[in-house]
Formats: sequence, structure tokens, C-alpha cells
Amino acid sequence: MRGAFLLLIAATALLAGGATSNASEFMTAQGSALMLGGQEYRAIGVNVPHLHQIYMGTWFHLEQIYGTPEKARQAAIEAVLEAEKSGVAFIRFFASPGYPRDAAKLYLKDPDRYWRLMDELFDFCRQHHVKLAPCLSAVLGWHLACGEPRQAILDPQSKTYQATYKYVQEFVSRYKNDPNVLMWELENEAFLVADLNMTGSQFPGLGIYPEGATAIREKGTREDSLTFAMLQELYRDLTAFIKSIDSNHLVTSGDADVRDCSESLRESFPNTVWKVDTLRQHLANLLASQTEPLDVCSIHAYGPGEAAGRPGNLLALDYCRGLIRALHSARSPVFVGELGNSNPSFQQDPAAKWTRSAIDMLEKEGVALAAVWVWHFPWQPELTVTRETHPLLARRIAQFNRKYAGLK
Repeated sequence: MRGAFLLLIAATALLAGGATSNASEFMTAQGSALMLGGQEYRAIGVNVPHLHQIYMGTWFHLEQIYGTPEKARQAAIEAVLEAEKSGVAFIRFFASPGYPRDAAKLYLKDPDRYWRLMDELFDFCRQHHVKLAPCLSAVLGWHLACGEPRQAILDPQSKTYQATYKYVQEFVSRYKNDPNVLMWELENEAFLVADLNMTGSQFPGLGIYPEGATAIREKGTREDSLTFAMLQELYRDLTAFIKSIDSNHLVTSGDADVRDCSESLRESFPNTVWKVDTLRQHLANLLASQTEPLDVCSIHAYGPGEAAGRPGNLLALDYCRGLIRALHSARSPVFVGELGNSNPSFQQDPAAKWTRSAIDMLEKEGVALAAVWVWHFPWQPELTVTRETHPLLARRIAQFNRKYAGLK
């Protein structure tokens, strides 16, 4: 039944696709390298997680942070313009319609306008030479809006499954011929929920739902738990589905890493045992989590922090280097989808000393892609950066992209 449903949507997507583009305009994977236009492509971008939602006026915190939709849209424009001026290669953003209340504001109410505004934003980024890496939120994004547990994403008959695959089909088929899309990302940090028993866990409150909503879920159940094996299955199915629509773009997971207790969580589920993995266990679980047919493996890296508690008790830079080498040994390109300062934060360290040293390490290790967390994001003032607040970091990004991404 699932296969028939996927084939039906894929066929619809193929009919809806636009003009064919030159294949050389899209990235391809060659071992642990990414290729673009016949040359190795490496780039550093930034995260603007709410980019399309402030452009469209649907972001949950819009009034609190920006005051008006007009000011929010201008903030999105300024984030893109400053990215161009700063030599930033791409923007990663969370590309779902958002919370149930956000989705009801526009996507569910007026989908034609939703996609027109998305087209406007994509066109604007293209005009200003900033590529996009949309995170589709295809694992955790729809179950609350549909009033179902997380495991519903595995059931082709569920509302969650139908809504998720419909949105992915619409998004991917719309931009499958757009070379300004860097690649597709499945979900943000999905493997951090692997083997966690969600019974009694707290979900966001009533405020995230539209007025009059009845399918409200404030507490989790056992059926909201996703095991390691379930996530592997989801990654395989979603990646294959995207590839059935789009032969141009690569797919990455969006993962931060597996938890440092991944082994014990899996072995003890549905109980919860927090026992730090050995370094061998941790690396094996990381490799297993980034299952084929994913094209690009994803990790997130913050530092300097403390060494104690990490597998191997490694310092942040050494730990990140170890993950990269393990993934490269599997002949996979690496995307460090979030890269940032933590303890001290960016706000505490205008020189961004750790992040700049991390970029030096990524350059030496041959990492293909990285994206700084976070750019023009006043919701997290301690982590947000701009060219004015962190000039040394902006200069280092521009230097990297001039050398490897062909940016002037």
C-alpha cells in the first residue's frame, strides 16, 4: 500500500515539474567530496531558521520579536542582503509551515499564496547569489497539526503520513530544477529523539494551536517514541521518495549526531538508561544512523564546552574531528549543519575564537559544507551573529568561500 501511494505522488510530481536544467549546475557526491560544475565544491553558509516564516508573516514569535509583519519581512531581506555582502554561500532554514497555528495562518488557508511567497523568497536569494538548504521537517513536523502520535509518520493511512508526503512532494517538485537549492534536508536533529520513551513528556501548550482546534496533544505517549530502527526506516523511505521526484539534488539528514548514550538507550528501551557510549560504540552508531541512500552525512558542532561526558572524553574540536574522519572513512561528504560557539557563546566572544578555529580544522579535514548557527536570529541573542557583531568570523567565512566556493 505504501509503495502504491509513493508511486502515485511521484508520478504527479513528475508531471508538475518545470523545465530541465543543466546537470552540471547541481552538486554531486564523489567519495567524501562534493562536485559542482566539474570542480570540487566546498562552502560555508549560515542558519536563518525562520527565514521563510518572517518573510511570509507566519512565524509564531513574530509580534514578540519584530512587532509587525512588515518589519519581519524586512528582517528577512536584510539577512539575505548581508549574507551576500559578507560572502556567505548559502542559508539553511527550517522550511516547514511551522507550528499548527502557523500552518493554519497561510499554508492550510491559502496554499497558492504560500507557494507564491516561497517563490518570491527563492527568487530574491537567487538574485543575490545566496543558495538555500531547506530543512523539510519531514519526520517530526506534522504529527501535532494532525493530532496524532509521532509513529503515525510510519503509517500510510495516517493523516500525519499523508500531510508529510504531500508537503514534501509539493516542495521538492516545485524546486527540483532550481540549482540555487543546494540540497534537501530531511529533519533537524531527529536522531536525538531515538529510543526516548515519550510517555508523559510535555509537548508545546495550547498557544501553538489555532483558535478552535480540537485535536490538541499536550503530553506524549509510548506511540510518540521513535526507535533507532524506525528512524532508519524513515530516512530510507523519505530519501527514496525525494529521489523518485528529483534526480538533481542530493539529500542529507539534518542530524546533530547520535546521543552520547545511544547504545544504552537502544538496549534499555522502553526503559531509559543513560550510560555514555564508548568511542567505538558511538562512532558505529553514528555511521549506522546516516543510512543509505542519504548522499551527505550531517553533524552539528558546538564548542569549546567541557570534555567530560563526551564519548572518549574528547575536547570539542577533537571530538568533531573524530566524527568527520569516521564519516569520511565511509566515503561520505560531511555537512556540519550547525557550527557555533557554546560556553562561551557568541555574545560572550565577539572574536568567535572557537568557531574560527573549527573552520580551520574543517578546512584541513576537507569538510564539504558547514553552516554557522545562527545569523540574524534575535530569538537567540546569545548565539546570533552579524557582520557587525562578529567581523573576524565574517571575514573568515568570506575567505573560505572565495577559495573553495567561487564567491568573489
